[in-house]
Amino acid sequence: MAKWLALAGVALVALLLVLWREIGASDEPVKPREPGVQARAAPSPTAAKLAAQIAQPVAAAAAPPPSDGKPAKFDPKSDEFFYQFDEAVPRTLTRNAAKCYEGRRGKLHHDQKLILAFKTRIVNGEVQVRDVTVKESTLNDAALEACFLQEVQRSSWKNDRLPDWEQDDELVLRPEAGMKKYLRESLDDVGPVAPPQ
Repeated sequence: MAKWLALAGVALVALLLVLWREIGASDEPVKPREPGVQARAAPSPTAAKLAAQIAQPVAAAAAPPPSDGKPAKFDPKSDEFFYQFDEAVPRTLTRNAAKCYEGRRGKLHHDQKLILAFKTRIVNGEVQVRDVTVKESTLNDAALEACFLQEVQRSSWKNDRLPDWEQDDELVLRPEAGMKKYLRESLDDVGPVAPPQ
């Protein structure tokens, strides 16, 4: 994304310079020129000021951040943050909770679910799950609910690109639907993957 931003900044500066030159050329009265001498228009002060004001933020945005050996943090409003955090949370937590349902496939109805409420907190790139509570359950299995709750509560992972952040979240676990792809027996059904040719 930084490359595209830098490229857009260079294109914008080039366009501004062309416009600046054209505006500057139209400010001067037309003078006859001597044969063999090229006319050169002086830019107007207004156009030069405008070009400088626009070029400054573009150049600042295109400049790489200072390097202190650590990777740059994602902006919480960026797509990268969404893909690396918001989409990773339910996948990671469901994969961890799937351990509780190993060997039990087919024991529950397709629509039975457990909804957990929790807080996710990122400190120095370490993602932690806290304050996990059962919001709603149709599992009718207290031991399974407790196991899911414990596995979600124990979940943590590290991504140095994530900024410090905290938010409330929810997770819907459907053991016979969305969780099936994380179960070991489902992975065994697929068999070994053939090497690419």
